[in-house]
Amino acid sequence: MSPDLKDLLDSLEVDRRDWRPEASLEEAGLDSLALAELSILLNDRGTQIGEDELATAATLKELDRMVTNRLPGR
Repeated sequence: MSPDLKDLLDSLEVDRRDWRPEASLEEAGLDSLALAELSILLNDRGTQIGEDELATAATLKELDRMVTNRLPGR
């Protein structure tokens, strides 16, 4: 998992024990409220990804790819 996503998940206080690339968002503790908060954090970093789009990631690995590819400077 990229350092960027790790930093974001730490900000959401998601339990690190659930951070497996193959984990679903639900298994990783990312409910709809957490995805809304993640969207806001990304917006603060200059990246527009809505919570509905974030929710389309089936796993943390897919979420990592989505976020990393959209962050400025990537």
